[in-house]
Amino acid sequence: MSKQKKQHRLKQKARVGPPLGNLDGVLPSDEQVVLAEALRARPPKAVRVRLPQAHGPASDGFLPFSSEPVPWYSAGFFCNETHQPGRFLEHAAGAYFIQDAGSMLALRLLDVQPHEWVADVCAAPGGKASAILEKVGPGSGFLLANEPIRGRVPALEFNLARVGFPRYCVTSKDPERLDLQWAQQFDAVLVDAPCTGQMLVGRGRQSFAAFSDSQVTHSAARQQRIVSAAAQLVRPGGRLVYSTCTFAPAENEDVIETFLTTHDGWCVETVSELQQWQTPRSPGGYRLYPHRDRCAGAYAVRLRLTEKQFPDQTNTNKREMKEDPLVLGEETVGSTRGGYRIQQANRWAELPKDIERRLEMPCGRHSEIAYRPAKQWLPSHALALRRDEFWRPCATHELSDREAQNYIQGLSLPAGPHGWVVATWRGHPLGWLRGNKERLNNRLPASARLGFVPLLSSLGKESL
Repeated sequence: MSKQKKQHRLKQKARVGPPLGNLDGVLPSDEQVVLAEALRARPPKAVRVRLPQAHGPASDGFLPFSSEPVPWYSAGFFCNETHQPGRFLEHAAGAYFIQDAGSMLALRLLDVQPHEWVADVCAAPGGKASAILEKVGPGSGFLLANEPIRGRVPALEFNLARVGFPRYCVTSKDPERLDLQWAQQFDAVLVDAPCTGQMLVGRGRQSFAAFSDSQVTHSAARQQRIVSAAAQLVRPGGRLVYSTCTFAPAENEDVIETFLTTHDGWCVETVSELQQWQTPRSPGGYRLYPHRDRCAGAYAVRLRLTEKQFPDQTNTNKREMKEDPLVLGEETVGSTRGGYRIQQANRWAELPKDIERRLEMPCGRHSEIAYRPAKQWLPSHALALRRDEFWRPCATHELSDREAQNYIQGLSLPAGPHGWVVATWRGHPLGWLRGNKERLNNRLPASARLGFVPLLSSLGKESL
């Protein structure tokens, strides 16, 4: 090792402190050494299975590999270390989502109900947002998924589309500007705050420099601003969940303590089922650690706005919205009902009619049903994946296991129905096919294709 590298490591160690900065008060000193060692290894993989109300054949909880339940979230499962959950066809079909078990702690505290309006103010890449949308379901709730960094929005939209419900809107605004339109509109708000990412060291996505005082101080100041802005979105009687993927008390307990001293009418709520993970610093705050809990780690807390007076949610400044037919040349791809179609530049989106009563349009990017890459309108991938009762494709084509493997890789299939067809596998919608006399052309987006042959579950219903 060069002299310069040795000096850099010594300086870094001095900034971090022994061994991981100031964790006193939340973790005993002897455990801090164990934690530092645990951060050098990747945490076990985990998945979140599709919920029963998400209308999927896999909603009974089966997985194509051996697993163990995540104790703090009923839809979460740890994967056997020998399996790679992203390589199975069930994952490509949306039967489950890959998600660190630690990130499910915030979902447990948020405890979304189907009828609720929920906001995720820092939503990308969409792991928690997609779980929220599953809970919202196809009925009467709504999700606002906001991601301030525009470059991260495509991944967020893709993950929301995989859920199959259109009851969401994606925005890309600074959290401080959201209250201009959404003040006191939501039953629940999630702040998965940008942080130093100390828990990501084991994944190789962060270095031990994340434990430096300068980075912690910078992140804590930003978090104070975000949580204060997000609080403006909560309606009286509603709740706010604050979570991070960092260990530093300055970004966790300190942020909440400062918030409570500067904002009247808020209190911390405890959850008795999570008692064993409660942080010693403050009741109602919960922590997970990689050396204890088989995950990257997590911090989360739930706050309640205690006022009980609910404002009138009816929007009195409505704009007329067009209900035009979906124009795709001379071909019909299906029918939708119960929604308003909105043209936004080179895309058509659909908004459930009941949501309009509380929205001032346009407010962001709603569930896409068609797009125009050049001169011709094409049906969107998100439309093919919809699972709600208000969408009916003109044709579907159930694929065999082998055909589904080929389809997910981007290959065309033998001749079948003519025109636009939704490909399905074991009841799960996969995407579009376009049939002619010779074959079914594959219209799966490049972002959804796999560069390898996906594995099949041993629980499969047919053999190859």
